[in-house]
Amino acid sequence: MKVLHDLDADFIDRIFQAHVPYSGSLELTHRCNLACRHCYQFPAREGELDTAAWKRILGQLAECGCLFLSFTGGEPLLRPDLLELLSEAAELAFVVSLQTNATLLDEGTVRRLAGMPNFRADVSLYGDNPATHDAFTGVAGSFAATRRALELMLEGGIPVLLKVTVGNFNYREMEGIAALAGALGVKAVFSALIFPRNDGDPTPAALRLDDARLEEFFRFEAGYMLDRLGEMLGMEGETLTYEDLVAYFSRCVVNPDKVAGGKRRPCGGGSTVFAVNPYGDVYPCVAFPLVVGNLREEHFSAIWKNSAELEKLREDGGMLPSPCRECPLLDKCSPCMALSYLEGGAGACCSEEKCRHTRILMRTMEAL
Repeated sequence: MKVLHDLDADFIDRIFQAHVPYSGSLELTHRCNLACRHCYQFPAREGELDTAAWKRILGQLAECGCLFLSFTGGEPLLRPDLLELLSEAAELAFVVSLQTNATLLDEGTVRRLAGMPNFRADVSLYGDNPATHDAFTGVAGSFAATRRALELMLEGGIPVLLKVTVGNFNYREMEGIAALAGALGVKAVFSALIFPRNDGDPTPAALRLDDARLEEFFRFEAGYMLDRLGEMLGMEGETLTYEDLVAYFSRCVVNPDKVAGGKRRPCGGGSTVFAVNPYGDVYPCVAFPLVVGNLREEHFSAIWKNSAELEKLREDGGMLPSPCRECPLLDKCSPCMALSYLEGGAGACCSEEKCRHTRILMRTMEAL
């Protein structure tokens, strides 16, 4: 386990030092056919990039060393050129995930997706039954449509991952969703981090778990992940413990004692991770709505290398705010600059919500 951790830390440190934009999210549209209560996106407007523009951007990203792309939205299946863009990404050898609610998938689309190399569909699910899921998405029948699409993709041999946001609307169904994933033969990723909207509206925060429920969530997540940790690490058959799981949780944390000048790497936003919105604006990450350039006007490499906003973010983002420097959980925490920016207006400030998650996670793990 230590060898794997050291290898990962070395890889992460190298790409951070070189500022390699190895992972990006492409928001093909802000339009969506659902109205999920936690959605953080801006409302859609006119002027989305056309097919030719997106293909040009894909070429630029390949030139800059990007490896992983997430095609997202809104709902990317609303783009009639989605399959054409996915084919272009495949030609350029990207590893691609499609972030989708899957309700618009049909058999013809599934057949074409089944031929995509290095491809996975990440499907949102918000309950283990139609009542919970449909109430959350605001669209009757969405659970049934998603379930049918999952079955079609699995029949077609498409790799699928369930992505599950957990809040006060569905925490009682965590086990049920896990059971559903098991019955389908797919993995699920659960998250209780709920962001404010990108325009600063805090409404989604009302869906967050309180402290007691968040601790319950972490107990569930720890058990669910431990059952699958060997497979995740390529160590099937070995006996793994909660200590191994804690080490896995902290893989992206840099020991502050080993970083000169009291700096550390909070997250990859703007250093190794980026996002492009439907209108060509470049962000540090999909949840971090700070515009650092526009791809209608500049080449991606020029923005990535020369943006004054990114330069400042990379400098400030490594600085520890005072509450973090004095926190006994510093070496257990992996701050999120997007949350910090949305809460305090700067990537280097302390996010109270991320702080709460770290505190309760560590308390939960110590009790296991």
